[in-house]
Amino acid sequence: MLDVVVIGAGFSGLQAAYSAKQAGLSVAVVEARDRVGGKIWSAPLASGRGFAELGGAWINDSLQPRVWAYTQQFGLEVVRQRLEGTAIMQESETERFEFPFGVTPEFTPEEKRNLETIRDHFQAESLKTGLPSAELDNVTLDQHVRNLGALPKIAKMVNMWSQVMHGLESTEESAAWFIDYCRRNKGFLAIRADDSTGGQYLRFQDGAQSIAHNLAKLVGTANIHLASPVDSIKDHGSHVTVVTRNQQTFEAKMCIMSVPSTMYKEFEISPALPKAVREVTDGTVLGDYNKLIVCYDTPWWRKEGFNGYFASYAGPITLGRDTSVDEKGHYSLTCFVNGLPGRLWSKLPPHERRAAGLKQLANVFKNNPEVFKPIEVFEQIWQHEEFSRGALAPVHSIGHLTKYASVYGRPVGNLHFVGTEYSSEWKGYMEGALCSGKDGAQQVVKALRNVPVKL
Repeated sequence: MLDVVVIGAGFSGLQAAYSAKQAGLSVAVVEARDRVGGKIWSAPLASGRGFAELGGAWINDSLQPRVWAYTQQFGLEVVRQRLEGTAIMQESETERFEFPFGVTPEFTPEEKRNLETIRDHFQAESLKTGLPSAELDNVTLDQHVRNLGALPKIAKMVNMWSQVMHGLESTEESAAWFIDYCRRNKGFLAIRADDSTGGQYLRFQDGAQSIAHNLAKLVGTANIHLASPVDSIKDHGSHVTVVTRNQQTFEAKMCIMSVPSTMYKEFEISPALPKAVREVTDGTVLGDYNKLIVCYDTPWWRKEGFNGYFASYAGPITLGRDTSVDEKGHYSLTCFVNGLPGRLWSKLPPHERRAAGLKQLANVFKNNPEVFKPIEVFEQIWQHEEFSRGALAPVHSIGHLTKYASVYGRPVGNLHFVGTEYSSEWKGYMEGALCSGKDGAQQVVKALRNVPVKL
């Protein structure tokens, strides 16, 4: 019998397995997909000229010590996010304006003051400690900023923050959840920053999935069972039995579940999880978080003075970034198609999705004909991915964050739960997944040995 079986070979699951192995435990990792990495997926270009990051991509060398330690240990090369050049705000199909990247857009003086007031409010709230109040948890983010006096254009800006950060509308998450997310991630400004002070600072030369591939080697590829979706999990009290759809059976003293809480209801778990745990996890949702990555031979937008960054209310693309990595390879614009616009876009046939994206790019970049000359185009709709069902981290129903704080993420019998959603820091990021995986392994080691263990 194994000491622990881990369900899921994303970053948190691989880290949990590796930490358990380091502590001397026997482990097996059961993964539904035919690859490791979970929502970190680096797809190679057909031409061999680099990778397209279909999932998570950015890290920070000073603020995220776990992922940076692996970057150094595995000898991976990184590049800084490009910040030079002019940014663009697209307010409608016929309205756009340019502004220096990193400064407040040229709104009216009243709108600028209002935006700065709302921004400073969230930064101050996000530097506090502990869980936000139940009062904030029972009001939507949209209503909260309107209560603060947000002007219409600023309320739209806050909605864009929600779309870009979580794949949801500001009417679909509570103010408390938004603030708590910022508290776990070094503050609101750190989440939004693209320089060395924030979470979107560095990217991997050979794809973020390189971390997962190397972690899998440390776990031992023989211990990782791919293409094995789990069907049932039975906690016998003395041990756990995990059975896959292809009738593989794993018996272990403990089980670590490294899948989004939104998906727990899809497993046959016996005995059933406690009612409160089912209520909170059944209520979590994953955002409409999609990518359209357009690759080119040359960075034509740079020649026009643009840095590739644009934000849009006009949809379907809500945000665009220059995500070129290898100067000798290809240049790319990564377009985030999130929230309600992404929900609608994802229902279109593939050719219509791409046509809509390219049309908007052309509109943003003043009908530059180079828009329509990509060498390759990638798209990833995480809601369509059977074993993900959305991204980034599950978001609580209104009021559930504070109501179920005492049970959410806590062990149930021999079942332990990990994932970036449970992380005490950098929730929703690779760093958060590694943090939670390590913490989950430590829980299991303590439970098995009944003594504190430092991993």
